[in-house]
Amino acid sequence: MTTSTATVKRQESGARRQRAAMPAAATATASKTLPPYTVGGTVYPVKAAPNLTYSNADGMRINDGRYTKFQKDIGAIVPEERIYTDPVKTFAYGTDASFYRLLPQVVVKVHNETEVQKILPIAAENETPVTFRAAGTSLSGQAVSDSILLKLSHTGKNFRNYEIKGDGSEITVEPGLILGEVNRLLQAHKVKGGHAVQYKMGPDPSSIDSCMIGGVVANNSSGMCCGVKQNTYHTLKDMRIVFVDGTVLDTSDKASRESFMKTHKHIVEGVQDLARRVQADEELTALIKKKFAIKCTTGYSINALVDNDVNNPIEIIKRLMIGSEGTLGFVSQATYNTVVDHPHKASAFIVFKDVDDACRAAAVLRRETTVDAVELFDRASLKQCEGHEKIMKLVPTIKDAPKYGAALLIECRGATEPELDKNIAAVVKSIDGAKLNYLNPRETTYPFSKEEDVYKVYWDVRKGLIPMVGSSREAGTSVLIEDVACEVDKLGAMTKDLIAMFERFGYDDASCMGHALEGNLHLVFSQGFRTDEEVKMYAAMMQEMCEIVAEKYQGSLKAEHGTGRNVAPFVEMEWGTNAYNIMWELKELFDPNYVLNPGVILNRDPDVHQKFLKPKPVADPIVDMCMECGFCESNCPTRDVSLTPRQRITVYREISRLQGIDEGMRTKADQERLNEFLDIFAYAGNSTCAADGMCEVKCPVGINTGELVKSIRNREMESARNSKSLAGAVARNFGAVSSMVPPLLNTVSMAHGILGEGVLKGVSKMLNSASGNMIPVWNPYMPTGAPKLPAPLPARADAAPSKGIPRKVVYLPSCVTRMMGPVKGEEANGGVADAMMSILDKAKYEVVYPEGLNSQCCGMIFNSRGLKDQSLAKGYDLEQALLKASDGGKYPIIVDTSPCLAQIKEQLESPELRFALYEPSEFIANHLVDKLEWKKVKKHIAVHVPCSSKKMGVEQTFMKLASKCADEVTGTGIPCCGMAGGRGMRFP
Repeated sequence: MTTSTATVKRQESGARRQRAAMPAAATATASKTLPPYTVGGTVYPVKAAPNLTYSNADGMRINDGRYTKFQKDIGAIVPEERIYTDPVKTFAYGTDASFYRLLPQVVVKVHNETEVQKILPIAAENETPVTFRAAGTSLSGQAVSDSILLKLSHTGKNFRNYEIKGDGSEITVEPGLILGEVNRLLQAHKVKGGHAVQYKMGPDPSSIDSCMIGGVVANNSSGMCCGVKQNTYHTLKDMRIVFVDGTVLDTSDKASRESFMKTHKHIVEGVQDLARRVQADEELTALIKKKFAIKCTTGYSINALVDNDVNNPIEIIKRLMIGSEGTLGFVSQATYNTVVDHPHKASAFIVFKDVDDACRAAAVLRRETTVDAVELFDRASLKQCEGHEKIMKLVPTIKDAPKYGAALLIECRGATEPELDKNIAAVVKSIDGAKLNYLNPRETTYPFSKEEDVYKVYWDVRKGLIPMVGSSREAGTSVLIEDVACEVDKLGAMTKDLIAMFERFGYDDASCMGHALEGNLHLVFSQGFRTDEEVKMYAAMMQEMCEIVAEKYQGSLKAEHGTGRNVAPFVEMEWGTNAYNIMWELKELFDPNYVLNPGVILNRDPDVHQKFLKPKPVADPIVDMCMECGFCESNCPTRDVSLTPRQRITVYREISRLQGIDEGMRTKADQERLNEFLDIFAYAGNSTCAADGMCEVKCPVGINTGELVKSIRNREMESARNSKSLAGAVARNFGAVSSMVPPLLNTVSMAHGILGEGVLKGVSKMLNSASGNMIPVWNPYMPTGAPKLPAPLPARADAAPSKGIPRKVVYLPSCVTRMMGPVKGEEANGGVADAMMSILDKAKYEVVYPEGLNSQCCGMIFNSRGLKDQSLAKGYDLEQALLKASDGGKYPIIVDTSPCLAQIKEQLESPELRFALYEPSEFIANHLVDKLEWKKVKKHIAVHVPCSSKKMGVEQTFMKLASKCADEVTGTGIPCCGMAGGRGMRFP
């Protein structure tokens, strides 16, 4: 079935099956008196939500002067440059990974706890609700707002402090740290301290290298191996909380606890009262314990009212904050008890004839073993795997799975090899003893593998399932990821019911996958919100899904992604009236005026989950598959300066939408909005983009936003007068133009010595501004002019061929090497070419340069500016010179800067050169290690690997070579330096 046919089928099915989108128990509105509820035999009146219709409701928060006043009031706390009200930045910063869109009135980049502490009372006074935003990878609409957005991500080093205690078994972190980054800090701590045990954070969501601690705490995130026992609720030790009135509670500090108990007696006593009432109700207590025995992030963490002594209200408050999605307070710091990260691992990929058998295996493993992870693939997921060559080679029978076939990816870990073997044996014994229907004999077809090259294929496929669906969807639709759970013994039946539901509604691309060990499924499908029928169909599907999960299987509508707005109308369906209204009392206790993220988790609007849906207008094939997940952002060098790749794409989509309105239909307001978007995008979206493609490395669907930006630049150049002729002239006379740069740099270096730093920097800034950013802004690290290239090295009589191959190499010093030398004061060390020649000389290599070297260029200087024709022409000329110099690829070719090598490979037409091209570290590692004497000359060195080298997969080669020169080698952890050739100097 084609995508368009599937869409029509969904619309027809949705129209046939349309039903009310709210549970019967939730039909009351805020303006009515709600029926009483009973807890512990006592009848309590329901406190109706306040009448918010005047402004404090989604879509109704207009600026009647309150936001202007809020902005003015915080002016003494936050500088003007960190407060955004323009339509472009609020649009960009307001975007998150969910399929909801609300446009903030004001975005504030906050830098520390003190700023938040002072801002919240001002927001309360002005009745301007506040939403907190960390990485923006949440999926349920909990991090969007049409009021005040406090943004704590991508603000330099702010909110990124940490402290590792002792051997790493405890760590204190701030909310702006990325979760995977924290794990790398723990790894470095073990190495540096020589500790015996490696620790890691408990939560391990698939967004681990993008999501931040703020969201991990706010959503009570878990993941593949985390389960329930290692989530934030169970591993968090202490936290610092900022309440709506600006009060800070440090749960680790006795004085802070005692002070809070006195000053906030109403909250303390209110929490104690709720805990007493809940604990006195045996039926409600049993329900809470049962619900939280599986993954559950629907509603508040009311297990805190059951798990803790009534006389320990601080502990209850601490646990209530976990998973509260910024609706009860702001967590400015969290201390975790970390968990052991066992070094020995093995995985198996087992295909079953029926999903029931796969789920039965998961249940058996949960009861009988200590297996670390069990991931489920339904038949639709396996269908996605069939296009993956590596896994099909390892598990060829995937293609033979029947309609309801399924697979399990199982992982065992151990502190030692014998312990791992013991765990594997226990797993094999359990699943073999269960008499399950394998597609083929498990013991012969699907052995556990300890080889990283094998099990990495399994896990890469698992992580890639969602992107596979995302990359195959129709342009203009969104990827939706629902997140449900039930008791693992019911998982098979629930999975089949959900598969059947998707079939009835025509979701032919839907996949059911997830963490089978925890009974947790992720339902992945594409959905359009372009017409009323599509929205109605989605609402009907959600209604049925919630009934299946919550009512039929007593499961969780949100297992680990947070309630947000997505299932807020269904919280009562899942929990029942009594528990639901306990949650409302909690909200009113901590935030009586609904200032903190109102409408999230609890919402009286039964249709909120189908409102304010994010459109995905078709913009450009390069980026149309973008899911706006935000995984790219941590790799972007401009994330703290202008826009990230996600933000560039979402702004460009809005520009495309506005440009797509027929001129006769485009209103004055539309045109003004378009003009402002184009004006701000010129700098924030275009000029400051490094276009290095590191976003592609992190993107689940492989989007290179830099390619979009370069295509925009190309169109600009095509339409600009004289730009192509000028670029053509530079390309034709490249040798003459490039020869002017070294003396110019030396002149600037002399001026530095005469005028001093201040004057030179000031003058260069003025010239930069006057030239439209064409002249670089000077800084003290500006290079001097490159020294003259060393002469080629002749053949050596004492150099025996290596494996029959002559010791001869073609060396291409890039134009950067030929133009730029060492920084002022280090000229005695020579240039890059001198160092490269020295190494090759010691290894007794003959070295030749390609013909016409001074005029040669890979074309990147033109390509990055959107000048494709000139880039291709220069690339072709260079390729012909390299073919000749290397005798058709017979001799290896060293390109001494990785961006140039990447550009050459990208445009390469001659297959003879495909395996002849080397980056310096790669050539040294492959050809020179055994020909040189190595000596460690430093105790400790830091290594920054260029982004192009990372993309070419030689990062570890850098580190291995560096380890031959120093006792300790540390990577900088910086994905990209952001220089992008001269762009970093022109737009510093």
